[in-house]
Amino acid sequence: MKFEQFLNALDIGHCQDQQQREALFDLVLLFVIIDGVVAYSEMTFMKDWLATIKWNNELSKDEYYDVTLAKCKTAQENDQVEDFIAHRCKLLVDPQMKEQALKLARDIVMVDGELDENEAKALAFLEKELAD
Repeated sequence: MKFEQFLNALDIGHCQDQQQREALFDLVLLFVIIDGVVAYSEMTFMKDWLATIKWNNELSKDEYYDVTLAKCKTAQENDQVEDFIAHRCKLLVDPQMKEQALKLARDIVMVDGELDENEAKALAFLEKELAD
């Protein structure tokens, strides 16, 4: 079964699309938690959004969400936010995906009307990474 999944994933365009969807989701989830205040409504929104994304991963969407949330928290707690952002930005190759990532990040950090230091620093780094 896993070999079949591997063969099916050899369609490079398909793999690349999945990687970009995951990278976009990862970045958005990071920006949701980066200020240290995570509302239940934000988590519900993220899970609902993930449910609408076309998916081709051996992890279920729920498993992926949990793993990604843990990675985001670890990055935040261990001062590795820039590494996390840089890695995900490398996976975004389509200009429209880059634009979407930047727009979503900007919208998320301004939802509460305040831009805290961690959000500002991460947003500036994201802008730089996506411009390169």
